[in-house]
Amino acid sequence: MPTPDRGHPAETPPLDPLELWPLLHRRLNRLSASSAELPTQLHGIYQDLAQVLATHPDDSLFVLAQMLQDPHHGYSATHALLAATTCLLIAPSAGIAGAPLDALIQAALTMNIAMRQLQDQLVLQSQPLDVEQRLAIEQHPLDGAALLRKVGVMDMTWLSLVADHHETPDGQGYPRGKLVKDPLQHLLRMSDLFIARISPRRTRRGLAPNIALRNLYLEMRDHSGELSALFAKQMGMYPPGSYVQLNSGELAVVMRRGERVNCPLAIAITDPLGAPLSLPLVRDTQTPAFAVKRSVYHEEVRVRVELARLRERL
Repeated sequence: MPTPDRGHPAETPPLDPLELWPLLHRRLNRLSASSAELPTQLHGIYQDLAQVLATHPDDSLFVLAQMLQDPHHGYSATHALLAATTCLLIAPSAGIAGAPLDALIQAALTMNIAMRQLQDQLVLQSQPLDVEQRLAIEQHPLDGAALLRKVGVMDMTWLSLVADHHETPDGQGYPRGKLVKDPLQHLLRMSDLFIARISPRRTRRGLAPNIALRNLYLEMRDHSGELSALFAKQMGMYPPGSYVQLNSGELAVVMRRGERVNCPLAIAITDPLGAPLSLPLVRDTQTPAFAVKRSVYHEEVRVRVELARLRERL
């Protein structure tokens, strides 16, 4: 958990996830990669993120998942916040704490700092990457670490995580083709890959979370099997904010992770014929009649969901 930040404003941030996550998104977007204040400002974001996640983990995942589905919202900042959130949720069960945890979360917030504008652009781009874009992508881990050093970051774990977040245990990653066997880097890379895969692009829709998690586990099991299993357990196959069709035929939105990875607490928002429910209904998916039948893509949903209203049903 981060230590008190003397440079952070004294006012108490709102703890309601509906208010705080958009606020943190704006603060992260405003950070200048060349400002000497970046480490202090970033630490303040980390503090507030950790505080709201400790008290409202599922509501936080809900808000971030909904934000992720709107690339016009600013994909780079949403990706960074969700990466930090997933790492912070999973790290304790993986035995990651103290200074290594601080470095991990700050690396999650800054791993793409050298390509923030390009990252926002690419999710809206329909044409193939050009040569300049490819080079920027290949070099952004090293460029990001260099930017952080310039503004005074001296934590070598933080810097190495940013520089190596696209490297792999078999040496097939980039930009240097290093063989990386660090659990911190593996967790950061898992978070990065998972979020990228469930995120929509102009040219494709995002993968369903359960498919993304299954693929991630299969890819990681030979070198990080225990960690990838923890990742799936903590996130759930159907994380809050995702949509599912139930055995009842109803369309539901996931509100809470369940004790079992495939049995979340959900709220039905349409009847079996697809008509919106005037009064959303809580569904325990451990009950066979309301078990999850399949994931539903965000683009298929025609009903607007409001977290504040749905929370009243819990």
